[in-house]
Amino acid sequence: MKQILFISFCFLVFQSFAQEADPILFAVEDQDVMVSEFEYIYNKNNRDGADYSEASLKEYLDLYVKFKLKVQRARDMKLDTISQLQKELAGYRKQLANSYLNDREVKDRLVREAFDRMQKDVRIAHILVQLQARATPADTAKAYETILRAKQRIDNGESFEKVATQVSQDDNSKSNGGDIGYLTAIMPSGFYAVESAAYDVPVGEVSGIVKSTLGYHLIKVLDRRPARGTMDGSHILVRINKQKTNESAAKSKIEQLYKQIQDGKSFEQIARQYSEDETTAQRGGFIGTFGINTYDAEFEDAAFALEKDGDISKPVKTRLGYHIIKRMRKKKADSFDTAKRKIESQISKNERIDFAKAALIQRIKEEGSFSMDESVYRSFSDQVEGDLFNYRWTPPAVKESTLFSFGDEMVVSNTEFAKFMRSNARVRMRFPKTTSKEEVIQQMMDEFVKEKALEYEEQKLIDKYPDFKALMREYEEGILLFEATKINVWDKASEDTVGLQKFYEQNQQNFMWGERANLVRYTLPAANEKLLAKLKKLANKLPAEKVVAKLNKKESLVSFSRKKYEKGDDALGTLEWKKGAVGPIETDDTNQKATFKMIESLVPPTPKSLSEARGYIVADYQDQLEKEWVASLRNLYTVQINDQVFKSLIKK
Repeated sequence: MKQILFISFCFLVFQSFAQEADPILFAVEDQDVMVSEFEYIYNKNNRDGADYSEASLKEYLDLYVKFKLKVQRARDMKLDTISQLQKELAGYRKQLANSYLNDREVKDRLVREAFDRMQKDVRIAHILVQLQARATPADTAKAYETILRAKQRIDNGESFEKVATQVSQDDNSKSNGGDIGYLTAIMPSGFYAVESAAYDVPVGEVSGIVKSTLGYHLIKVLDRRPARGTMDGSHILVRINKQKTNESAAKSKIEQLYKQIQDGKSFEQIARQYSEDETTAQRGGFIGTFGINTYDAEFEDAAFALEKDGDISKPVKTRLGYHIIKRMRKKKADSFDTAKRKIESQISKNERIDFAKAALIQRIKEEGSFSMDESVYRSFSDQVEGDLFNYRWTPPAVKESTLFSFGDEMVVSNTEFAKFMRSNARVRMRFPKTTSKEEVIQQMMDEFVKEKALEYEEQKLIDKYPDFKALMREYEEGILLFEATKINVWDKASEDTVGLQKFYEQNQQNFMWGERANLVRYTLPAANEKLLAKLKKLANKLPAEKVVAKLNKKESLVSFSRKKYEKGDDALGTLEWKKGAVGPIETDDTNQKATFKMIESLVPPTPKSLSEARGYIVADYQDQLEKEWVASLRNLYTVQINDQVFKSLIKK
């Protein structure tokens, strides 16, 4: 008999284990289970209960050994070769891979990029040539030509500021040479290209042409600084009128108020009494949370220059008038882990996803040594004939040649591309009829390369992501376990009627009724007191059948129903638990009927029949079959457990 072996390793082996990053915890036959795998599944399934105590680890190790024994048996039964199961696993892998490639990898990159950008404020100037959302091709060409000429002027030595003043269609900034001040990520949807230029172009240099929802831009980066973040602040305002006739008086008043604060008077009290910002005065001047580009630059510079909470600025002049600013609370910048979820929410509705996916494809192509045979592509394109926008279009019969490849690991032929074009008729038919043949083929080639790039990258996910590998292993083994258990336990318990009967006979004592009562419910015409009294008298002496027979000789007046109930059942209501106990009269005015309940007899505990307890009996029979199955697997396979490694996992 083969049995579980606890191996005590000699000093040299133990020394080897100590140097090994991921040692073997146990093995079923020649299938090793590493510590990392066991810890992953232990933590996942125990969650808060994963305390790494010896008792908890032993219990879960025993469960996992049983699990692996069943999986080993499933493989030996060749269940992993069943086409339906292979198809199910392939579908899951594809779904999971898409999640990693299209969501996880792209999103992780974007979140990290956004977080890194949020650590800096960037001051930019821009030249804008506006373009309507539904611009005609002619308008688009005209706008692009305008921004291109502006770029050429700058490249030829003219100052950005001069060109901005003459060309930019942003009336708010053109008079300042295009300067729009400091900005920070994350910029609104539609401005990701502008944001990228702002953070990627070196200070002092000008970007290429970038497009936003407003039109075409040229971006000049003027400065970058550590991000100011946000703060809660308060202020006292003395306004300057539009004519500026009271500027001197306003300055004198703010200086007097500042002196009162220096002399110890409450900032909040002065704000309530003297601040000319009606919205905030009654709140002691509190203006809430703000960051950059919320107020005038002079106001923000003074506010963020305050070094600690509670500090108060000297009087500051802005377009509105004179302010005294108090720093209430400077908010600490979030860590990456804290900010991650918020950033994910912000970028989920942002066009940067499309940019990032394009960058992902480009990275895959670069890392995979992507190579396109342009001559094969041109030859295929030249041979394409017929109406590409027709559902019945068929590709040309070309000699099979390598169209592109990812190193030596993936080789794709021109005939595969031909099949792709043929099978994606709906994509072909969506192109405007004015689209040239060459443009249709090129765009479909781009999609085909993208699809193959993701397919190529999918093959590498197991090596790149340990949790992807763990999830795939978990799902595959789960499928095998389900099928093996179905064959050896569930189906057997349901179909083995002889075995089930024998199990029932051997374990009847486990399927017992508790003490029960035969409850009879009598029904008779309402308001017939004489009949009711006679019914109760007879019911105390005779079975219900005889009672009804006696009372219904002339006409059918009384009926009854009988059912067994266990002690404590709600159907018994407040009836006393004894033979002959009678419940209250219940009247149904609609049907003019009266009913009452009576305990006709008490029934001692008896075994349930197989049909009465079939669900419970089958479940217990399944448990027995599983125990017998596991015992047979322990005899069939050798399990080796590394005791030293197991002990190293114990934390308490």
